[in-house]
Amino acid sequence: MALALPLQMLPAVAIAAPKKVTPADAAAKRTEAQTLGRDLASADPTAAGMHYDAKAAEWGDPVLFLDAADAYLDAAEKGSDIAMAEAGIERARIALDLLYFQLDATADKNFRMVETADIADLIARANIAIDRGEALMEEIAKAAEAATVATTDEGEDEKKKKKKKKRKPGNGRGLFIAGAVATAAGSGLAVMGVAGLAVGAVNQNRAEDPTVYGEEYDAVEAKGRRGNVIAGVGLGLGGALLVSGIVMLVIGKKRMNKAAPAQENVVMVAPSLNGVAISGRF
Repeated sequence: MALALPLQMLPAVAIAAPKKVTPADAAAKRTEAQTLGRDLASADPTAAGMHYDAKAAEWGDPVLFLDAADAYLDAAEKGSDIAMAEAGIERARIALDLLYFQLDATADKNFRMVETADIADLIARANIAIDRGEALMEEIAKAAEAATVATTDEGEDEKKKKKKKKRKPGNGRGLFIAGAVATAAGSGLAVMGVAGLAVGAVNQNRAEDPTVYGEEYDAVEAKGRRGNVIAGVGLGLGGALLVSGIVMLVIGKKRMNKAAPAQENVVMVAPSLNGVAISGRF
């Protein structure tokens, strides 16, 4: 399996970002993504989650991250999949970070994905998703434990006749998918972080110019602080997601190969303008 992350492309992507985004602009783009997402969700909530994830990471849209969280949680509930529940919780937390950042006094007033009046309700929605995900993980764990106990009880009478079979591990598909979406989200946040570094560096240089003072200096300093905050959030969270995503991709791929050794699985993860592109049979 080849893994190639587009780090060298990040400055170019950041430069291409729009200078001004209004809630109306974001809502128009979001509606297109949600239309397709709803169609996918009826057949495969995991696919819907990956679709929302890709668009959310590309645009930095907290609402689409919440849509991704709901889709992953639906997949977790449908398939009793803890990995999907964890993915849903993570997306809800990313949405919370973005929403709280927009409330920060240093946030760029020209970049608004949602109306300020809607943020409280969206934060509540994110917290509900996190609570749901944690409850699902607990239910799945309890069900697995109960199934193990039941199997043990049924086999007690035949202990002396035969050995208890070991429980087979999962086929790795859920773990691979979770790794894919974590890698995509991490790439998107890393793009945002690099953009923040660039903003901070540019305004730091301007602040050191002796001809810049008074109100102009205050404005430059504020922009520099915003850039540093964006860099910290984007690079810190994005880097963590990239690392965990790659680990999950590798482990999931190995499990998939063990589960179906006769089937040739060729999976490629390559750079694209929106983060990473994943292709192959899995």
